[in-house]
Amino acid sequence: MKKITCFLLSLVMAATMLTGCGSQSTNSGTAGEKSTSQAEKKEKVVVACWGNQMLDSYTQYLCDLFPQVEFEFVLATNSTDYYRFRQDHDDMPDILTVRRFALKDAVLLKDYLYDLSNTELANTYYGSYLDSYTYDDGSVNWLPTCAEVDGIIINKTLFDEYNVPVPTDYASFVAACEAFEAVGIRSFVSDFAADYTCMEVLQGASIPMLQSIEGRKWRQQYESGATNALSEEVWLPVFENFFDFKENVGLGAEDATYPNRTPKEMFSEGKAAMFRGTGADVISFPGRGQDEVMLLPYFGQTEEDNWYLTYPTFQIAASNKGMDDPEREKLILDIMTAMVNQEGQDHISYGKNMVPYKKDVTLELMSEMDNMKPYVEQNKLYIRLASNDMFRISKDVVQMILNDEVQTAKEALDAFNQELAGKEPGTEIVAHIDTGYSNDFNPENGNQAASAIANTMRVLSGVDFVFMQSCYVASDIYIGDYSQKDLAYLANNDGGWPGLMELTGDQIYTLVETTLSMTGNRGAICNDSTLYVSSGFEMDITKNDDGYTLNALTIDGKELDRSATYSFLIYGDRDWYMSDVMEQMGVSEVDSTGPKAEGYLTQCLVEQGGQLEAPTDYITLR
Repeated sequence: MKKITCFLLSLVMAATMLTGCGSQSTNSGTAGEKSTSQAEKKEKVVVACWGNQMLDSYTQYLCDLFPQVEFEFVLATNSTDYYRFRQDHDDMPDILTVRRFALKDAVLLKDYLYDLSNTELANTYYGSYLDSYTYDDGSVNWLPTCAEVDGIIINKTLFDEYNVPVPTDYASFVAACEAFEAVGIRSFVSDFAADYTCMEVLQGASIPMLQSIEGRKWRQQYESGATNALSEEVWLPVFENFFDFKENVGLGAEDATYPNRTPKEMFSEGKAAMFRGTGADVISFPGRGQDEVMLLPYFGQTEEDNWYLTYPTFQIAASNKGMDDPEREKLILDIMTAMVNQEGQDHISYGKNMVPYKKDVTLELMSEMDNMKPYVEQNKLYIRLASNDMFRISKDVVQMILNDEVQTAKEALDAFNQELAGKEPGTEIVAHIDTGYSNDFNPENGNQAASAIANTMRVLSGVDFVFMQSCYVASDIYIGDYSQKDLAYLANNDGGWPGLMELTGDQIYTLVETTLSMTGNRGAICNDSTLYVSSGFEMDITKNDDGYTLNALTIDGKELDRSATYSFLIYGDRDWYMSDVMEQMGVSEVDSTGPKAEGYLTQCLVEQGGQLEAPTDYITLR
């Protein structure tokens, strides 16, 4: 392992993603009146988590570092639009995090966010990056954490077994693809059912063009709102390159259907030699076990044209709310500093797979990424253009290309621009919620917003029980009109998967006990706001200095029958949390093909024109 101090200078910034959090409101305007609890003796700080990765150890790190703070964590849709939704209800979280980010989208929140430009925190960043987050008036609302690195992951062992040279440029990459396809091994696969993959491969295959003078000039105009169309001079070659990439790799309609897991499983089984991925994927999917894997760049026409694609793992910002109190202002800034300092970034880059943007942070790279060092030194790290439109329309157009619905680069360019000029889908009013519920946790009856959604999922799915981490419900449930996009903001869908299985009462006890004791997992509990909500059964739990202990499970107050069998729906992280608890329960069969939370909300509120099920008092916390 070698330590790399990152001077990633002169990169055009426009990168990453999102989520959300927290809540406050009342039944008169939104949700039910807040209950008084022991938590109110502490200073409450609402932190919006961009994704469930933050539950792994990062939120616990904050709880341990600030014991005087009662944190409320929630997971939310990874888009700055989520915060627009919260602001529309005067319900902004205190600290915002987002991965899917572009200044073009973020400017709509500018008046509601704290100006960090004159803080000590902002001064710890390299000036080139700070410039990328600075508005024309000199204000700065957002700061990045560390860079996720995206490229082409290869199974070096598989290359050696078949005597295929490791690619060094686009021509040798094409030659490697032909060699593997000739022996019945897929050369390159990726999850083109995902919008981020469509966007990243489209841009990754043409970074030299996007980094040209013309490309940087167009991007500056797009980010500032001076244009809302792709430049033909810049983007026609981009689509030409992708068509060439498609033909040489052998991509087609089947690839357009691959979800996140499929290419990784093919790679892990030795059925594919390369896939698009990140440093985190190098850790999680290391080939067939003992294989040597490497994260290579996107290949250009010459080795000098090779680039890695990067994006901040997330950005942070603070709401203006409450910052007129000097003590609270200092506390929020102290928390934000802890989120991005050396220790905080160590908790993000736990696998040594990221590079920093800050002058006072050094992150060590794992050996599989050691070949990145010259790219870091030469600033060959392109930060993706990641506006909401870029995600959405890149997926639409790339899938058109893969399905042969457009035949030429000019047709693809025209299709992209046509969507950019049109109205964003999902913004029409489709539902009205009559009764609001609070997303705050209280020991007497839990999280009422989470309970309402869990009960709705149970009724619509027809199962006996539902079990879901309450922070997956991303805000209060507000009274009023909702668009389809707004409904999606109520509960996290990015990291949440349904897991339908048959469990005995005894296995359910094991499930709940395992969940309460879990650490270092994307389903781990760090405080009351991250406890689980149950539907169809109640939980009696004791809280102490060591965590949470299960006392009893009941149905309508009667002891859960340990010998009976129940249909059970878990909603949570499929690859981390769900796989761990299934192993503890001795369960191998799970159906994860059902709807996500948004699907149930749409079914209930839009298709059936109904209302959410009422919440229940599902927990007693002693």
